[in-house]
Amino acid sequence: MAETTDNLRRLWREFECREEHMVLIPFGSDKIRVAPPTAAAWQALATVLQHHQYTIRTPDTDSYNCRTIKGSNKKSLHAYGIALDINWTTNPYIDHAGRRNVRFSDKSTQDERAEAVRLGRADTDMTPAMIEDALAIKTVNGTPVFQWGGHYKTVKDAMHFEIDVSPAELASGIDPATVAGFDSEAPAEAGPVFVVGTPAPASSPATPVPAPAAADSAQAHMVIARSGLKLRAGPSTEFAKIRTLANGSVVHVLSFQERWALVDLQGDGSADGFMHADFLRPMTPETSVPVLSQPPAAHRPDSLTQVSAEQVAGLFPFTPKANIETNLPFVLDGLLEQGLTDRPMVLMALATIRAETEGFVPISEGRSRFNTTHTPFDKYEPGTRIGQNLGNTQAGDGARFKGRGYVQLTGRFNYTTIGRQLGIDLAGNPELANNPTIAGQILALFIRNKESSIRTALARDDLRTARRLINGGSHGLERFTDAFERGLRLLPA
Repeated sequence: MAETTDNLRRLWREFECREEHMVLIPFGSDKIRVAPPTAAAWQALATVLQHHQYTIRTPDTDSYNCRTIKGSNKKSLHAYGIALDINWTTNPYIDHAGRRNVRFSDKSTQDERAEAVRLGRADTDMTPAMIEDALAIKTVNGTPVFQWGGHYKTVKDAMHFEIDVSPAELASGIDPATVAGFDSEAPAEAGPVFVVGTPAPASSPATPVPAPAAADSAQAHMVIARSGLKLRAGPSTEFAKIRTLANGSVVHVLSFQERWALVDLQGDGSADGFMHADFLRPMTPETSVPVLSQPPAAHRPDSLTQVSAEQVAGLFPFTPKANIETNLPFVLDGLLEQGLTDRPMVLMALATIRAETEGFVPISEGRSRFNTTHTPFDKYEPGTRIGQNLGNTQAGDGARFKGRGYVQLTGRFNYTTIGRQLGIDLAGNPELANNPTIAGQILALFIRNKESSIRTALARDDLRTARRLINGGSHGLERFTDAFERGLRLLPA
């Protein structure tokens, strides 16, 4: 039985407008931001759409969005990361008179069906078979996962898919036997599943899964794959990809299953998926801050490959060029991971580095009159105005969570929030913020989290506001402005 919208809000309330808790996952050719427990469900839906050769368009597909329902003060399910609108220009919202069923087109191609929608002859460019398969997706316990807006009686919202189960129900896993297009030829010892712990479907031979070997107290490991390492829903490349973790990311290994590691991304003892163990390096206390011998590979779109150290040096007149040559690849890879590859966003990142750490190296904040009265960083301690603003709650948090990295990540709140988004325990290992790879990811995430507001400010040539959105004030504004304006002249449009 379908859940009511009010009940879904109650079940998912911990994610309400918590963008920092969302995860960015592939969805066909697009990327969507969703509540973490739903990742495997959306991967299953993407598999169904691909099976029906349905093209997903990035410009008119939208996931997480902290907004209310039009004409109401209640939050849309998009605000909880459990709703997705797909191709809204050819699956429009229609408020029709009376009650009726959805009108499908009988045309054979998506383009022809889209034309039928434009001519008012159909409500959607999707097909009955595809919708039937999408709504057939179930959890291992047999609970249907999705609702579709095209089945509303008084309106039609064919773009809209929403999760119709609780986080607890999704935790049982997606039953692969209910996912049209899933590759059922996965190795028997792995089992064709979408999430950890899902048993093989009844139609498959009952092949026992080897018990994983216990890891030593969830030891921290570092990703050493140069172009990143995929987190998968099961111990095989046949399983759905949940996300890709960048080179230098830190995970906690819970157990091993042959050459695959069951990993925890948040350090809370809960499993998030599997990664290939050959590309994970154990971290000892002596190596808790990984040192990378060379920058990551530059698999970048043209907009980034055209950005050279020679050009960037023109934005940093007092910085050794060797520093830029060494660290620029980490910054560009972080921007690529967040999809921030256009010139305004690249300039925003570079100007921020100029304002925060002009030497173009990830560094720790030094003591100054702005952070220290008597003991180092005591102005950041709990009970102080600055400390409260930084979310510092324990004695010693001031020095523990001082500024680090290219963007000078500061305060327990920011370390915890950004760490959760990256899948790294930054609060437990704050020195990791000075790792070049991680520092590049942190900088990009800071910009991505405020991307819409930053773009609005830059479109108005309001560099003061753009700077304040990252720093919270005007610190370094002169350097920021100088670098940004130099970049407009030196970097390709």
